[in-house]
Amino acid sequence: MPGNDEDLNKTIYSDSAVGQRLSKVRKPGALFIVFQGRKIPITTRITVGRDPDNIISLDDALVSRRHAVIQKVKDDFFVEDLGSTNGTFVNGHPVPSGKYARLHPADVILIGRTELSLEQFGVQGS
Repeated sequence: MPGNDEDLNKTIYSDSAVGQRLSKVRKPGALFIVFQGRKIPITTRITVGRDPDNIISLDDALVSRRHAVIQKVKDDFFVEDLGSTNGTFVNGHPVPSGKYARLHPADVILIGRTELSLEQFGVQGS
């Protein structure tokens, strides 16, 4: 979990009691990140990187410490590359550093060697 109170207010952790309940969300339109056997609901802002303080921490030398952010804004979902060394890709296309790319159900985000797929409840067999 992040070490400062500012990060605690930005998202709900999948390991918390609330995060555990949200992982069981079955509301149509709910979008999840699926990777390495895990399924995390995108409720607000999820940081991704090699640093263990990220919501999604990836043990991969090709991943920057603070690599990307995936977030929900109103009813839309976005990924932002945080100036990573090796880039962030959506469906094989690079996300320009510091720019947002809109995400859609069934998109695949590549960060380092890890694929994070997006699954919308009721669409991909959830």
